Amino acid sequence: MRPLLSLSIACCLPLLISTGAFAEERSITLGELPLLFADDGGIATKSGVTRTIHPAKQSSSPVLQADKPWEGDRVYIHGSVYPDDATGGYRMWYLTRQEAIPDIKNIAVPGFRRNRYDVTLYATSRDGLTWEKPSLGLHAFAGSKENNIVFDLHSPSVLLDQHETDPAKRWKMLGYFGGDYYAAVSPDGLKWKSHPDKKPIFPEGDNISLAQDPITGEYLAYHRLHATLRGTSRRTVWLSRSKDFATWSKAELTFAPDEIDDAWVTEPKQRTEVNNMSVLTHAAGYLGFPTIFRVTAPDRKNLSPEGKPIPFPKGQSPTDGYIDVQLITSADGLHWQRTEPRIAIIARGKPGTFDAGTILGVSSTAVHVGDETWMYYTGLTTSHGGALPEKRNSIGRAVWRRHGFASLDAGEQTGTVQTIPLRHASPHLIINASTSNDGLVRIAVLEKHGAPIPGLSLDESNELRADATQWKASWKSGTAIPTDRPVRILVELKNARLYSLYAQAATEP
Repeated sequence: MRPLLSLSIACCLPLLISTGAFAEERSITLGELPLLFADDGGIATKSGVTRTIHPAKQSSSPVLQADKPWEGDRVYIHGSVYPDDATGGYRMWYLTRQEAIPDIKNIAVPGFRRNRYDVTLYATSRDGLTWEKPSLGLHAFAGSKENNIVFDLHSPSVLLDQHETDPAKRWKMLGYFGGDYYAAVSPDGLKWKSHPDKKPIFPEGDNISLAQDPITGEYLAYHRLHATLRGTSRRTVWLSRSKDFATWSKAELTFAPDEIDDAWVTEPKQRTEVNNMSVLTHAAGYLGFPTIFRVTAPDRKNLSPEGKPIPFPKGQSPTDGYIDVQLITSADGLHWQRTEPRIAIIARGKPGTFDAGTILGVSSTAVHVGDETWMYYTGLTTSHGGALPEKRNSIGRAVWRRHGFASLDAGEQTGTVQTIPLRHASPHLIINASTSNDGLVRIAVLEKHGAPIPGLSLDESNELRADATQWKASWKSGTAIPTDRPVRILVELKNARLYSLYAQAATEP
Protein backbone atom coordinates (compact mmCIF):
# COMPACT_ATOMS: atom_id res chain seq x y z
CA MET A 1 0.00 0.00 0.00
CA ARG A 2 1.25 3.47 -0.83
CA PRO A 3 1.96 5.66 2.24
CA LEU A 4 -0.70 7.96 3.63
CA LEU A 5 -0.04 11.69 3.53
CA SER A 6 -1.33 14.09 6.16
CA LEU A 7 -2.23 17.76 6.09
CA SER A 8 -2.59 19.96 9.13
CA ILE A 9 -5.88 21.84 9.16
CA ALA A 10 -6.06 25.49 10.00
CA CYS A 11 -7.92 26.61 13.09
CA CYS A 12 -11.58 25.78 12.98
CA LEU A 13 -14.06 28.35 11.71
CA PRO A 14 -15.91 30.18 14.51
CA LEU A 15 -19.54 29.17 14.89
CA LEU A 16 -20.60 31.08 18.00
CA ILE A 17 -21.84 34.63 17.72
CA SER A 18 -21.08 37.18 20.41
CA THR A 19 -24.15 36.34 22.49
CA GLY A 20 -23.08 32.69 22.72
CA ALA A 21 -25.99 31.45 20.62
CA PHE A 22 -25.37 29.45 17.48
CA ALA A 23 -25.57 31.30 14.19
CA GLU A 24 -28.19 30.09 11.75
CA GLU A 25 -26.89 27.25 9.58
CA ARG A 26 -28.27 24.98 6.96
CA SER A 27 -29.26 21.52 8.07
CA ILE A 28 -28.94 18.33 6.05
CA THR A 29 -30.48 14.90 6.23
CA LEU A 30 -28.30 12.07 7.47
CA GLY A 31 -29.47 8.77 6.07
CA GLU A 32 -27.69 5.89 4.37
CA LEU A 33 -25.76 8.39 2.24
CA PRO A 34 -22.75 8.99 4.51
CA LEU A 35 -21.33 12.26 5.76
CA LEU A 36 -17.68 12.30 4.63
CA PHE A 37 -14.82 14.51 5.82
CA ALA A 38 -12.75 15.35 2.75
CA ASP A 39 -13.74 18.98 3.41
CA ASP A 40 -15.59 20.97 6.07
CA GLY A 41 -18.95 20.94 4.29
CA GLY A 42 -20.69 19.05 7.10
CA ILE A 43 -18.63 20.47 9.97
CA ALA A 44 -19.55 23.38 12.25
CA THR A 45 -16.43 23.36 14.43
CA LYS A 46 -13.37 21.23 14.91
CA SER A 47 -10.22 21.37 17.03
CA GLY A 48 -7.17 19.23 17.60
CA VAL A 49 -7.58 17.25 14.37
CA THR A 50 -5.77 17.03 11.06
CA ARG A 51 -7.10 15.84 7.73
CA THR A 52 -5.49 12.95 5.88
CA ILE A 53 -6.17 12.15 2.22
CA HIS A 54 -5.82 8.41 1.64
CA PRO A 55 -4.56 7.07 -1.72
CA ALA A 56 -6.15 3.86 -2.93
CA LYS A 57 -4.63 0.42 -2.75
CA GLN A 58 -4.59 -0.68 -6.39
CA SER A 59 -4.78 -4.10 -7.99
CA SER A 60 -1.41 -5.48 -9.09
CA SER A 61 -2.91 -6.84 -12.31
CA PRO A 62 -5.96 -5.97 -14.41
CA VAL A 63 -9.35 -7.26 -13.32
CA LEU A 64 -10.63 -7.04 -16.91
CA GLN A 65 -8.77 -6.82 -20.21
CA ALA A 66 -9.48 -7.20 -23.91
CA ASP A 67 -9.66 -10.87 -24.90
CA LYS A 68 -12.62 -11.03 -27.29
CA PRO A 69 -12.55 -10.38 -31.06
CA TRP A 70 -15.01 -7.49 -30.75
CA GLU A 71 -12.88 -5.81 -28.04
CA GLY A 72 -9.88 -5.28 -30.29
CA ASP A 73 -6.82 -4.33 -28.26
CA ARG A 74 -8.36 -2.15 -25.55
CA VAL A 75 -11.05 -1.75 -22.90
CA TYR A 76 -11.96 1.32 -20.83
CA ILE A 77 -13.98 1.96 -17.67
CA HIS A 78 -15.39 5.40 -18.33
CA GLY A 79 -18.55 3.49 -17.37
CA SER A 80 -20.14 2.30 -14.15
CA VAL A 81 -20.26 -0.58 -11.66
CA TYR A 82 -23.30 -1.44 -9.52
CA PRO A 83 -24.14 -4.22 -7.05
CA ASP A 84 -26.46 -6.83 -8.52
CA ASP A 85 -29.23 -7.35 -5.96
CA ALA A 86 -30.53 -10.39 -7.80
CA THR A 87 -27.29 -12.38 -7.64
CA GLY A 88 -25.31 -10.74 -4.86
CA GLY A 89 -22.58 -9.93 -7.38
CA TYR A 90 -21.73 -6.90 -9.50
CA ARG A 91 -22.56 -5.41 -12.90
CA MET A 92 -20.15 -3.38 -15.07
CA TRP A 93 -20.68 -1.23 -18.15
CA TYR A 94 -17.43 -0.57 -20.00
CA LEU A 95 -16.16 0.42 -23.44
CA THR A 96 -14.07 -0.69 -26.35
CA ARG A 97 -13.00 1.29 -29.43
CA GLN A 98 -12.98 -1.04 -32.45
CA GLU A 99 -11.43 1.25 -35.06
CA ALA A 100 -8.15 -0.71 -35.26
CA ILE A 101 -9.81 -4.13 -35.74
CA PRO A 102 -8.97 -5.44 -39.24
CA ASP A 103 -11.90 -5.23 -41.70
CA ILE A 104 -14.00 -3.44 -39.06
CA LYS A 105 -16.18 -1.76 -41.70
CA ASN A 106 -17.48 -5.13 -42.84
CA ILE A 107 -17.91 -6.87 -39.48
CA ALA A 108 -19.11 -3.97 -37.26
CA VAL A 109 -22.48 -4.17 -35.48
CA PRO A 110 -25.29 -3.46 -37.98
CA GLY A 111 -27.18 -0.27 -37.15
CA PHE A 112 -24.55 1.05 -34.74
CA ARG A 113 -22.97 4.49 -35.14
CA ARG A 114 -19.66 4.09 -36.91
CA ASN A 115 -17.34 7.04 -36.34
CA ARG A 116 -14.60 5.24 -34.39
CA TYR A 117 -16.70 2.16 -33.76
CA ASP A 118 -17.20 2.79 -30.05
CA VAL A 119 -19.13 -0.04 -28.39
CA THR A 120 -20.60 -0.27 -24.88
CA LEU A 121 -20.05 -3.68 -23.26
CA TYR A 122 -21.42 -5.44 -20.19
CA ALA A 123 -19.74 -7.73 -17.64
CA THR A 124 -20.70 -9.46 -14.39
CA SER A 125 -18.74 -10.65 -11.37
CA ARG A 126 -19.35 -12.54 -8.14
CA ASP A 127 -16.44 -11.01 -6.24
CA GLY A 128 -15.54 -7.77 -8.07
CA LEU A 129 -12.19 -9.21 -9.21
CA THR A 130 -13.00 -11.95 -11.73
CA TRP A 131 -15.30 -10.64 -14.46
CA GLU A 132 -17.35 -12.64 -16.95
CA LYS A 133 -18.54 -11.39 -20.34
CA PRO A 134 -21.95 -13.01 -20.80
CA SER A 135 -23.36 -13.91 -24.18
CA LEU A 136 -26.39 -11.60 -24.34
CA GLY A 137 -27.66 -12.26 -27.85
CA LEU A 138 -28.58 -8.61 -28.38
CA HIS A 139 -26.36 -7.32 -31.22
CA ALA A 140 -24.43 -9.02 -34.00
CA PHE A 141 -20.69 -8.67 -34.51
CA ALA A 142 -19.12 -10.46 -37.48
CA GLY A 143 -22.49 -12.13 -38.01
CA SER A 144 -22.87 -13.55 -34.49
CA LYS A 145 -24.84 -12.33 -31.44
CA GLU A 146 -22.71 -14.44 -29.07
CA ASN A 147 -21.19 -11.40 -27.34
CA ASN A 148 -21.69 -8.92 -24.51
CA ILE A 149 -22.43 -5.82 -26.64
CA VAL A 150 -25.25 -3.58 -25.38
CA PHE A 151 -24.94 -0.13 -27.03
CA ASP A 152 -22.80 2.17 -29.17
CA LEU A 153 -21.50 5.17 -27.19
CA HIS A 154 -18.05 6.27 -26.03
CA SER A 155 -17.50 6.90 -22.27
CA PRO A 156 -20.85 5.28 -21.37
CA SER A 157 -21.74 6.56 -17.89
CA VAL A 158 -24.65 4.58 -16.42
CA LEU A 159 -27.02 5.66 -13.64
CA LEU A 160 -29.54 3.58 -11.70
CA ASP A 161 -32.17 6.29 -11.20
CA GLN A 162 -33.80 5.91 -7.78
CA HIS A 163 -36.11 8.86 -8.52
CA GLU A 164 -37.54 7.47 -11.78
CA THR A 165 -41.18 6.28 -11.73
CA ASP A 166 -41.26 4.92 -15.30
CA PRO A 167 -39.83 1.35 -15.27
CA ALA A 168 -38.73 1.70 -18.90
CA LYS A 169 -36.38 4.54 -17.91
CA ARG A 170 -35.02 3.17 -14.64
CA TRP A 171 -31.50 3.01 -16.07
CA LYS A 172 -29.95 6.09 -17.70
CA MET A 173 -26.83 6.49 -19.85
CA LEU A 174 -24.86 9.40 -21.24
CA GLY A 175 -22.10 9.00 -23.80
CA TYR A 176 -20.28 10.54 -26.74
CA PHE A 177 -20.28 9.97 -30.46
CA GLY A 178 -18.68 11.83 -33.35
CA GLY A 179 -18.56 15.29 -31.81
CA ASP A 180 -21.77 15.29 -29.74
CA TYR A 181 -23.18 13.87 -26.51
CA TYR A 182 -26.17 11.52 -26.48
CA ALA A 183 -28.52 9.98 -23.89
CA ALA A 184 -30.20 6.60 -23.61
CA VAL A 185 -32.62 4.83 -21.25
CA SER A 186 -33.24 1.19 -20.36
CA PRO A 187 -35.54 -0.91 -18.18
CA ASP A 188 -32.79 -3.37 -17.22
CA GLY A 189 -29.41 -1.90 -18.17
CA LEU A 190 -29.13 -4.23 -21.16
CA LYS A 191 -31.72 -3.18 -23.74
CA TRP A 192 -31.05 0.50 -24.46
CA LYS A 193 -33.02 3.09 -26.41
CA SER A 194 -31.77 6.53 -27.45
CA HIS A 195 -33.48 9.34 -25.55
CA PRO A 196 -34.95 11.49 -26.89
CA ASP A 197 -34.93 9.84 -30.32
CA LYS A 198 -31.35 9.82 -31.70
CA LYS A 199 -30.70 13.52 -31.38
CA PRO A 200 -27.68 14.85 -29.44
CA ILE A 201 -28.40 16.41 -26.06
CA PHE A 202 -25.58 18.96 -26.47
CA PRO A 203 -22.65 19.38 -28.85
CA GLU A 204 -18.88 19.05 -28.70
CA GLY A 205 -16.59 17.17 -26.39
CA ASP A 206 -15.28 13.65 -25.77
CA ASN A 207 -15.64 12.18 -22.26
CA ILE A 208 -18.65 12.46 -19.97
CA SER A 209 -19.72 11.28 -16.50
CA LEU A 210 -23.27 11.20 -15.13
CA ALA A 211 -24.26 11.94 -11.54
CA GLN A 212 -27.52 12.82 -9.78
CA ASP A 213 -28.49 15.19 -7.01
CA PRO A 214 -29.66 12.78 -4.28
CA ILE A 215 -32.25 15.25 -2.95
CA THR A 216 -33.80 16.81 -6.04
CA GLY A 217 -33.08 14.03 -8.53
CA GLU A 218 -31.57 16.55 -10.97
CA TYR A 219 -29.16 14.99 -13.48
CA LEU A 220 -25.60 16.32 -13.58
CA ALA A 221 -23.47 15.79 -16.69
CA TYR A 222 -19.74 16.44 -16.22
CA HIS A 223 -18.27 16.58 -19.69
CA ARG A 224 -15.09 17.63 -21.41
CA LEU A 225 -14.72 20.80 -23.45
CA HIS A 226 -11.70 22.92 -24.30
CA ALA A 227 -11.17 26.32 -22.72
CA THR A 228 -8.39 28.86 -23.19
CA LEU A 229 -6.57 29.40 -19.90
CA ARG A 230 -3.44 31.51 -19.51
CA GLY A 231 -3.23 31.76 -23.29
CA THR A 232 -3.45 28.02 -23.96
CA SER A 233 -6.39 25.89 -25.10
CA ARG A 234 -6.73 22.85 -22.88
CA ARG A 235 -9.10 20.10 -21.74
CA THR A 236 -11.40 21.22 -18.92
CA VAL A 237 -14.58 19.94 -17.22
CA TRP A 238 -18.00 21.53 -17.78
CA LEU A 239 -21.36 20.92 -16.13
CA SER A 240 -24.80 20.70 -17.74
CA ARG A 241 -27.95 20.00 -15.73
CA SER A 242 -31.34 18.49 -16.54
CA LYS A 243 -34.56 17.87 -14.65
CA ASP A 244 -36.07 15.53 -17.24
CA PHE A 245 -33.03 13.89 -18.91
CA ALA A 246 -34.10 15.46 -22.21
CA THR A 247 -33.58 19.22 -21.91
CA TRP A 248 -30.14 20.27 -20.65
CA SER A 249 -28.82 23.59 -19.39
CA LYS A 250 -26.08 25.55 -21.10
CA ALA A 251 -22.69 24.16 -20.09
CA GLU A 252 -20.78 25.97 -17.32
CA LEU A 253 -17.06 25.63 -16.71
CA THR A 254 -16.85 23.73 -13.43
CA PHE A 255 -13.22 22.60 -13.01
CA ALA A 256 -9.95 23.56 -14.69
CA PRO A 257 -6.22 23.41 -13.88
CA ASP A 258 -4.79 26.44 -12.11
CA GLU A 259 -1.34 28.02 -12.05
CA ILE A 260 -0.12 25.62 -9.38
CA ASP A 261 -0.96 22.73 -11.68
CA ASP A 262 1.30 24.27 -14.33
CA ALA A 263 4.27 24.80 -11.99
CA TRP A 264 6.12 21.78 -13.48
CA VAL A 265 6.07 23.20 -17.04
CA THR A 266 9.53 23.88 -18.56
CA GLU A 267 8.86 24.13 -22.30
CA PRO A 268 6.41 26.01 -24.55
CA LYS A 269 3.05 24.28 -25.10
CA GLN A 270 3.51 22.01 -22.13
CA ARG A 271 0.49 22.35 -19.88
CA THR A 272 -1.81 20.65 -17.39
CA GLU A 273 -5.28 19.59 -18.50
CA VAL A 274 -8.21 17.71 -16.97
CA ASN A 275 -9.02 14.73 -19.14
CA ASN A 276 -12.32 13.85 -17.42
CA MET A 277 -13.93 13.74 -13.99
CA SER A 278 -16.20 11.34 -12.13
CA VAL A 279 -18.35 12.65 -9.28
CA LEU A 280 -19.79 10.95 -6.18
CA THR A 281 -22.32 12.38 -3.74
CA HIS A 282 -22.33 12.33 0.05
CA ALA A 283 -24.61 13.83 2.69
CA ALA A 284 -23.01 17.31 2.61
CA GLY A 285 -21.88 17.62 -1.00
CA TYR A 286 -19.80 16.04 -3.73
CA LEU A 287 -16.43 14.37 -4.27
CA GLY A 288 -14.73 14.80 -7.63
CA PHE A 289 -12.09 12.51 -9.13
CA PRO A 290 -10.42 14.58 -11.88
CA THR A 291 -7.80 12.91 -14.07
CA ILE A 292 -4.90 15.37 -14.10
CA PHE A 293 -3.16 15.28 -17.49
CA ARG A 294 0.39 16.70 -17.62
CA VAL A 295 0.91 17.24 -21.33
CA THR A 296 4.62 16.80 -21.93
CA ALA A 297 4.61 16.62 -25.76
CA PRO A 298 1.59 18.34 -27.28
CA ASP A 299 0.51 18.07 -30.90
CA ARG A 300 3.37 15.83 -32.05
CA LYS A 301 3.77 14.94 -35.70
CA ASN A 302 4.33 11.41 -36.92
CA LEU A 303 7.05 11.53 -39.56
CA SER A 304 8.23 9.04 -42.17
CA PRO A 305 11.96 8.18 -42.50
CA GLU A 306 12.04 10.88 -45.17
CA GLY A 307 10.64 13.41 -42.70
CA LYS A 308 7.15 13.65 -44.24
CA PRO A 309 4.07 13.82 -41.97
CA ILE A 310 2.03 10.60 -41.89
CA PRO A 311 -1.08 9.75 -39.83
CA PHE A 312 -0.61 8.24 -36.40
CA PRO A 313 -1.67 4.60 -36.14
CA LYS A 314 -5.33 4.23 -35.17
CA GLY A 315 -5.54 4.30 -31.39
CA GLN A 316 -2.44 6.41 -30.82
CA SER A 317 -2.81 10.02 -29.71
CA PRO A 318 -0.59 12.86 -30.95
CA THR A 319 -0.86 14.42 -27.48
CA ASP A 320 1.50 12.76 -25.01
CA GLY A 321 1.88 12.96 -21.26
CA TYR A 322 0.99 11.29 -17.98
CA ILE A 323 -2.30 11.16 -16.08
CA ASP A 324 -3.26 10.29 -12.52
CA VAL A 325 -6.29 11.01 -10.33
CA GLN A 326 -6.71 13.57 -7.55
CA LEU A 327 -9.55 14.34 -5.13
CA ILE A 328 -11.56 17.59 -5.02
CA THR A 329 -14.72 18.60 -3.15
CA SER A 330 -17.83 20.72 -3.66
CA ALA A 331 -20.90 21.79 -1.72
CA ASP A 332 -23.09 22.33 -4.81
CA GLY A 333 -21.53 20.26 -7.61
CA LEU A 334 -20.50 23.38 -9.56
CA HIS A 335 -17.88 25.17 -7.46
CA TRP A 336 -14.94 22.98 -6.49
CA GLN A 337 -12.05 23.27 -4.06
CA ARG A 338 -8.79 21.33 -4.02
CA THR A 339 -7.70 19.00 -1.27
CA GLU A 340 -4.13 19.67 -0.21
CA PRO A 341 -1.55 18.41 -0.75
CA ARG A 342 -2.49 17.57 -4.33
CA ILE A 343 -1.55 13.95 -4.18
CA ALA A 344 -2.64 11.18 -6.53
CA ILE A 345 -5.53 9.36 -4.88
CA ILE A 346 -5.29 6.81 -7.72
CA ALA A 347 -1.66 6.82 -8.80
CA ARG A 348 0.23 5.42 -11.76
CA GLY A 349 1.68 2.00 -11.04
CA LYS A 350 5.28 0.86 -10.91
CA PRO A 351 7.25 0.51 -14.17
CA GLY A 352 6.20 -2.57 -16.09
CA THR A 353 2.71 -2.80 -14.58
CA PHE A 354 -0.58 -2.52 -16.48
CA ASP A 355 -1.21 0.99 -15.10
CA ALA A 356 2.37 2.32 -15.14
CA GLY A 357 1.84 5.06 -17.70
CA THR A 358 -1.58 6.62 -17.29
CA ILE A 359 -4.82 6.42 -15.30
CA LEU A 360 -7.16 7.38 -18.12
CA GLY A 361 -10.55 7.37 -16.41
CA VAL A 362 -12.46 6.34 -13.30
CA SER A 363 -15.84 4.65 -12.95
CA SER A 364 -18.75 7.02 -12.34
CA THR A 365 -19.82 5.01 -9.28
CA ALA A 366 -18.27 3.56 -6.13
CA VAL A 367 -19.24 0.23 -4.61
CA HIS A 368 -19.29 -0.18 -0.81
CA VAL A 369 -18.66 -3.80 0.15
CA GLY A 370 -18.27 -4.75 3.81
CA ASP A 371 -15.29 -2.84 5.15
CA GLU A 372 -14.16 -1.58 1.74
CA THR A 373 -15.04 0.94 -0.98
CA TRP A 374 -14.16 0.09 -4.60
CA MET A 375 -13.79 2.16 -7.73
CA TYR A 376 -12.64 0.88 -11.11
CA TYR A 377 -10.24 2.67 -13.43
CA THR A 378 -8.60 2.46 -16.84
CA GLY A 379 -4.87 1.79 -16.67
CA LEU A 380 -2.45 2.27 -19.60
CA THR A 381 0.91 0.57 -19.83
CA THR A 382 2.38 3.70 -21.45
CA SER A 383 1.86 7.44 -21.44
CA HIS A 384 -1.30 8.84 -23.06
CA GLY A 385 0.34 9.01 -26.49
CA GLY A 386 2.48 5.92 -26.13
CA ALA A 387 3.36 3.83 -29.17
CA LEU A 388 1.29 0.87 -30.30
CA PRO A 389 1.25 -2.05 -29.74
CA GLU A 390 3.19 -1.42 -26.49
CA LYS A 391 0.28 0.69 -25.23
CA ARG A 392 -2.45 -1.48 -23.74
CA ASN A 393 -5.66 -0.35 -22.04
CA SER A 394 -7.18 -2.50 -19.31
CA ILE A 395 -9.31 -2.12 -16.19
CA GLY A 396 -8.08 -2.19 -12.59
CA ARG A 397 -9.71 -1.87 -9.19
CA ALA A 398 -8.89 0.78 -6.57
CA VAL A 399 -9.71 -0.09 -2.95
CA TRP A 400 -10.10 2.10 0.11
CA ARG A 401 -11.31 1.43 3.59
CA ARG A 402 -15.09 1.89 3.53
CA HIS A 403 -15.72 5.61 2.82
CA GLY A 404 -11.98 5.99 3.36
CA PHE A 405 -11.05 8.73 0.90
CA ALA A 406 -10.20 11.08 3.80
CA SER A 407 -10.21 11.12 7.59
CA LEU A 408 -9.99 13.57 10.48
CA ASP A 409 -7.28 12.43 12.89
CA ALA A 410 -6.41 13.16 16.51
CA GLY A 411 -3.26 12.16 18.39
CA GLU A 412 -2.44 12.07 22.10
CA GLN A 413 -4.24 15.36 22.60
CA THR A 414 -8.01 15.01 22.42
CA GLY A 415 -9.66 16.39 19.30
CA THR A 416 -13.30 17.20 18.64
CA VAL A 417 -15.48 17.43 15.54
CA GLN A 418 -18.96 18.93 15.69
CA THR A 419 -21.32 18.64 12.74
CA ILE A 420 -23.77 21.12 11.34
CA PRO A 421 -27.42 20.31 12.19
CA LEU A 422 -28.39 16.87 10.91
CA ARG A 423 -31.91 15.53 10.56
CA HIS A 424 -31.54 11.79 11.19
CA ALA A 425 -33.47 9.40 9.00
CA SER A 426 -33.23 6.81 11.80
CA PRO A 427 -31.99 6.78 15.42
CA HIS A 428 -29.21 4.32 14.51
CA LEU A 429 -26.03 6.38 14.10
CA ILE A 430 -23.17 4.44 12.48
CA ILE A 431 -19.58 5.57 13.06
CA ASN A 432 -16.65 4.66 10.80
CA ALA A 433 -13.49 5.21 12.86
CA SER A 434 -10.30 3.54 14.02
CA THR A 435 -8.29 3.83 17.21
CA SER A 436 -4.72 2.94 18.12
CA ASN A 437 -2.72 2.54 21.34
CA ASP A 438 -4.98 3.83 24.11
CA GLY A 439 -7.22 5.62 21.65
CA LEU A 440 -10.96 6.10 21.94
CA VAL A 441 -13.97 7.65 20.26
CA ARG A 442 -16.94 9.07 22.16
CA ILE A 443 -20.16 10.56 20.78
CA ALA A 444 -22.55 13.21 22.09
CA VAL A 445 -25.76 14.56 20.57
CA LEU A 446 -26.66 18.24 20.95
CA GLU A 447 -29.72 20.26 20.12
CA LYS A 448 -29.57 22.38 16.98
CA HIS A 449 -28.45 25.42 18.97
CA GLY A 450 -25.89 23.53 21.03
CA ALA A 451 -27.78 22.63 24.21
CA PRO A 452 -26.93 19.16 25.59
CA ILE A 453 -29.56 16.45 25.32
CA PRO A 454 -29.99 14.46 28.56
CA GLY A 455 -28.76 10.90 28.24
CA LEU A 456 -26.70 11.63 25.08
CA SER A 457 -23.59 13.26 26.55
CA LEU A 458 -19.94 12.33 26.02
CA ASP A 459 -19.68 10.98 29.56
CA GLU A 460 -22.64 8.65 28.97
CA SER A 461 -21.34 7.48 25.59
CA ASN A 462 -20.18 3.92 25.17
CA GLU A 463 -16.61 4.12 23.84
CA LEU A 464 -15.12 2.79 20.64
CA ARG A 465 -11.65 1.39 21.34
CA ALA A 466 -11.06 -0.57 18.15
CA ASP A 467 -11.09 -0.33 14.36
CA ALA A 468 -14.69 -0.41 13.10
CA THR A 469 -16.19 0.70 9.81
CA GLN A 470 -19.80 0.24 11.00
CA TRP A 471 -19.95 0.83 14.76
CA LYS A 472 -23.37 1.72 16.15
CA ALA A 473 -23.20 4.60 18.63
CA SER A 474 -24.98 4.02 21.95
CA TRP A 475 -25.26 5.52 25.41
CA LYS A 476 -25.42 3.98 28.87
CA SER A 477 -28.75 5.70 29.37
CA GLY A 478 -30.32 3.83 26.46
CA THR A 479 -31.57 7.14 25.07
CA ALA A 480 -32.16 7.20 21.31
CA ILE A 481 -31.14 9.96 18.90
CA PRO A 482 -34.11 12.23 18.11
CA THR A 483 -35.46 11.95 14.56
CA ASP A 484 -38.15 14.65 14.84
CA ARG A 485 -35.76 17.63 14.62
CA PRO A 486 -32.24 18.52 13.51
CA VAL A 487 -29.48 17.78 16.03
CA ARG A 488 -25.71 18.03 16.06
CA ILE A 489 -23.25 15.19 16.49
CA LEU A 490 -20.16 15.86 18.59
CA VAL A 491 -17.32 13.37 18.13
CA GLU A 492 -14.42 13.24 20.59
CA LEU A 493 -11.23 11.55 19.35
CA LYS A 494 -7.97 10.49 20.94
CA ASN A 495 -5.38 8.51 18.96
CA ALA A 496 -8.13 7.92 16.45
CA ARG A 497 -9.30 8.58 12.90
CA LEU A 498 -12.86 9.50 11.87
CA TYR A 499 -13.95 8.56 8.34
CA SER A 500 -17.73 8.86 8.11
CA LEU A 501 -21.12 8.99 9.80
CA TYR A 502 -24.44 7.73 8.54
CA ALA A 503 -27.89 6.78 9.85
CA GLN A 504 -28.60 3.08 9.40
CA ALA A 505 -32.09 2.11 8.33
CA ALA A 506 -34.19 0.81 11.22
CA THR A 507 -34.90 -2.42 9.33
CA GLU A 508 -31.23 -3.39 9.28
CA PRO A 509 -29.82 -5.56 12.11
